[in-house]
Amino acid sequence: MIHQPKLWMILIGIFLLYYVLQTYILKEMLLTASDFNFYFLRYFLFSSYFRVRTFGFIAFSILWTIIEVFFIKQALKTKSNIDPVCSFEPVKLKKTVNMKSVIVRHKIIYSILFSLSCLIFVIYYFNQQPILHLPYSIGHRGDISQPENSLEGILAADTNHADFAEIDIQLTKDNVLVLCHDTNLKRLTGKDVDISELTLDEIQQLKTTNQEGKTAKIPTLEEAIQTAKNAPNQIGLLIEFKPLEGDQEKTVSQTIELIEKYEFSDRAMFMSMDQESMQMMAKKRPDWWIGYCAFGNLGRINIRLDDPFIPDFIAIEESAINTQLLEDARNNILPVYVWTVDDTEKVTDYLNMGVSGIIGDASDQVAYSVDKYETSAPKDDFHYVTTCPGFPQLTEDEYGYIQCPR
Repeated sequence: MIHQPKLWMILIGIFLLYYVLQTYILKEMLLTASDFNFYFLRYFLFSSYFRVRTFGFIAFSILWTIIEVFFIKQALKTKSNIDPVCSFEPVKLKKTVNMKSVIVRHKIIYSILFSLSCLIFVIYYFNQQPILHLPYSIGHRGDISQPENSLEGILAADTNHADFAEIDIQLTKDNVLVLCHDTNLKRLTGKDVDISELTLDEIQQLKTTNQEGKTAKIPTLEEAIQTAKNAPNQIGLLIEFKPLEGDQEKTVSQTIELIEKYEFSDRAMFMSMDQESMQMMAKKRPDWWIGYCAFGNLGRINIRLDDPFIPDFIAIEESAINTQLLEDARNNILPVYVWTVDDTEKVTDYLNMGVSGIIGDASDQVAYSVDKYETSAPKDDFHYVTTCPGFPQLTEDEYGYIQCPR
């Protein structure tokens, strides 16, 4: 490296560029190791977005291989004393059966067996488990046209005919649940202070601002439920818990109290990255629609009926979606909601891949794409476990779902 500093600086720069592209810019576009599995061909044939990702991965891999070969070649040039010596010994091969002659003698039988094997494989390979329910359109933190987690954002998502508005909740100093994503208010209000350090009165004197300069107050969960309940298009709420350590019990209890006060359980979903909160919620209200919000790769999904918490759905970041996860979720009758997606073509492709809910900043684009997909998608028991309105309800033995309310 001392003798060729310019070359090595270029190579290091290329490596850093590759890292930035792969990690930050193209993280949703490139395939991951989990995408290369038994189901790869199925998704390659069914999803145009997956095909684009595949070709992008191949092109990126070829480019990186060329860079690696060039790197190795330059490294070898600095070693003038390399003299590799290879020696080979002949290996006596065992006598093998001439399969060609065997097949020729019994070609009809083998042709029939081969054709039947191909037919069975195709039927098995392309026969997927049905998805649990029709897809949901969900506005991320309300809608991007308004300040996030505001009443105005919930109403904007309702106007855009989204099925749900996703909101984040946490406790104030005086134990009131308010809507806010960050624990600190500097990004949203310019004031460097934590929500847990302020009372409700102090918080509601502040205004949150979006990129367009629109302002809104920080509402309470109760105000959000009232707003959604009275919204013209009857939008639901996907409520994400963001409790600090030790706040789980208060957050869960107060949420249950408010949901039941306004009889809103049939239009509310609940999720959190805090598994303790969701376990607590599911134990207190097992019939409510309660899921797990995951950040990063989940690995393999294997749900057992004796697990302490069986989520009704999982919400996962777009960059963590892969074919293995989607197949595992299908086989466990587990809906997958992906965030944050706004591109209409990507929404359609994710729905074709088996995603059951799209969470996006632009609720109008998400709702439009989901509605367009539903008008053309088949609505039968072969494609969906249930097409009934409302959240699917487990049967008493927890092995099946009630098809429609009785």
